[in-house]
Amino acid sequence: MSFILVIKTLMSQTQYRGSQKHKNRPTGERKGTLCPEWTHTTVESGYKNDPFAHNWEATQAHLLFDRAVSCEGGRRRYATARGIAFEAKPTDDGTWHGYPVPWEAVPSEIIRKWQNDGEVTRRQIKKYWQKDHDDLSWAIEAS
Repeated sequence: MSFILVIKTLMSQTQYRGSQKHKNRPTGERKGTLCPEWTHTTVESGYKNDPFAHNWEATQAHLLFDRAVSCEGGRRRYATARGIAFEAKPTDDGTWHGYPVPWEAVPSEIIRKWQNDGEVTRRQIKKYWQKDHDDLSWAIEAS
């Protein structure tokens, strides 16, 4: 294994961790847009209730984070899967967490690139372009 691959593997293992505020579980935090279950299940199990004990490296969320495109000076990263856009941002502990966002929140140059690359269709973008800020479960219902 090359040195660069080892460094990239070590970095990716420590960078992504989900947040309780985006899970369909009780929490004391204010909720944000809820993530679909398929983003954080693993072959072994689904997500329980402890984001620090979960095997994030084995989740679709981790893969999305690894493929994400950086923007806004590296403070935001964007990815897409199943017609849904995801945004990741850094947390206070040095990790990142991601969550679904309506397409209007994704920079237009990223949307154009993904359309040209066949990652997302115009129909999917139109369907999830704008969502009510109070509708936290639209991505769960969409998947």
